[in-house]
Amino acid sequence: MTRIDFRTYPVQVQEFFDLEPGLREPVVDVFGFYCSTQPLATYLAQLDEAGLDSAVMVALDCTTAHKSSVATNEQLADLMKLSERIIGFASVDPSDADAPQKLRTAVDDLGLSGLNLDPALQQFEPADEGTAFPVFEAAQDLGIPVSIAVGHNWAPIAPTSAFTPMSLEPAISAFPDLDFVIPHVGWPYVQEALALAIKYPNVHLDTSVLYGGRPESSLRRVLADQIGLDVCEASLREKLVFASDYPRVDPKRFVRAMQMLEFRPVTEQQILGGNAERLLGKKAAKNVSTTESKKGSL
Repeated sequence: MTRIDFRTYPVQVQEFFDLEPGLREPVVDVFGFYCSTQPLATYLAQLDEAGLDSAVMVALDCTTAHKSSVATNEQLADLMKLSERIIGFASVDPSDADAPQKLRTAVDDLGLSGLNLDPALQQFEPADEGTAFPVFEAAQDLGIPVSIAVGHNWAPIAPTSAFTPMSLEPAISAFPDLDFVIPHVGWPYVQEALALAIKYPNVHLDTSVLYGGRPESSLRRVLADQIGLDVCEASLREKLVFASDYPRVDPKRFVRAMQMLEFRPVTEQQILGGNAERLLGKKAAKNVSTTESKKGSL
């Protein structure tokens, strides 16, 4: 089974800036990442060391809120050409009336496989039927998952209290065929995220929670102490998706933290790759279904 890191950013990869040097400023000022860069080959070696086959890298369009993008869809598509191990997730600005069409272009023309949103940083309301809902509808039609950040936000200009997991419930219930992935297990609003994941079949949680000095302690505190490993095994086996939030954390450290929890092998396999494969595979299945439907109508 393929092992996938479901949430990473390209903002430490040197080739990312080689493609578009002007993005250095928003990476620092908007995203709040200050570290030096490394070659793509070094990052791929980190994936090897972590035992990961591929990684989702996400764009983030903050045009309305901050007059810039942390990473663009086009740039991600170019980066994907350098390694087949990179899976690109698009981002659009829901406040842009053309956002739904831009998402369709990113998926159909650029080959991106999902949608990344950050309401606190992009400054939009996920329950807004006039702005957010058309974007969610486009994502649902395309058969792609949406990773949408709520709760703790490492970006210094994005307030943690702006949106909790429950702010997503109107959209979650309005779009039952759209898979929502809540990063960081919704921390610090873990119980809200858990309630949504248990209630709604289309809600998933990614594991990229880090608020202490080590992923081992943060992940154990959330999954073992706050949720309970028995609950994870019984109710979240198909809902938890492995993610590191690279480059804020080395993927190897998060894989080790996950393995230290000592889930049953079948559960660990689902978390480290099986659930991500299923979410990413829905787009391909939808495309096949659509093609067969068109053939049947001839």
